[in-house]
Amino acid sequence: MLTEKTGLLEAMIEVYTMEKGTREFYERAAGAAYEEVTRRAFRELARWEGEHMGYIQYLYQAITEDRELMSFEEFKEKVRPEALEGGIPAGQTEKWLEEYTFIDELGALIVALKMEARSFAFYDEVGKKSKDPAVKALMDELKRREEGHIKYLKDLRMKLGETP
Repeated sequence: MLTEKTGLLEAMIEVYTMEKGTREFYERAAGAAYEEVTRRAFRELARWEGEHMGYIQYLYQAITEDRELMSFEEFKEKVRPEALEGGIPAGQTEKWLEEYTFIDELGALIVALKMEARSFAFYDEVGKKSKDPAVKALMDELKRREEGHIKYLKDLRMKLGETP
């Protein structure tokens, strides 16, 4: 769990696993969506989460000069997320996926929007509490990326006839 005392490398590992969990959730959500527009949206969000993972991996390997006992590739395959972005417990999302079969497409997008907003708030809180300037900078960058996801989902919701 990220706290105000978490250092940069530890924060990167925590964030990486959350991003992976979120990517996996969006991939499963894409498979559960009824309509193509929502499947595409979830696939796009999953792709973005994968880009976040790549960004964090790049930073981590640049800092450590890839001197770790386990390669990042091994870590990437072995790590199992306990939480998604925003600190959402991984098990909670399984219930959400079951509900996707009973809710409309707008409802699915609203769940994604709530996840992204919660992620933004989580990164904001960690950044504000952190005593490490590098962790603050990482959290600011992740917040900026979450803002892009939120805008994308709001725009898609508007296209589907939902008001903000």
